[in-house]
Amino acid sequence: MKIDAALVTKVARLASLEISPEETEEMSGQLTRIVEHFEELRRIPDGDLESAPDRPATPLRLDRVAGERDLSYAESNAPEFAHGHFVVPRVVSRND
Repeated sequence: MKIDAALVTKVARLASLEISPEETEEMSGQLTRIVEHFEELRRIPDGDLESAPDRPATPLRLDRVAGERDLSYAESNAPEFAHGHFVVPRVVSRND
C-alpha cells in the first residue's frame, strides 16, 4: 500500500501538525516502507508463530477503596479549582 502525500497532509492536519512539502514527501516514503513491512509480516504462516512460548500473565494488584482524599491542599495551590477538578486553559484548538 502506498501512502501518498495527500494522505500525509490530511493526517497532519487532523493531528494539528505543520509539516513542509519536503517533510510530507519524506514522511510519505517512510510510512509506505512501514506499511510494506507489516504487509510482509502478515505473510508469515500462522504455524510458524505458534511455536512462540506463552508469556506469564501480568500480575494485577487488587483495587482497594482508600476513602475520601483531602483535596484542600491541592485546591489551595491550584490557579482554578471547580467541582472537585482542576480548571485548565484549552490547549487544542482548530482554525478550520
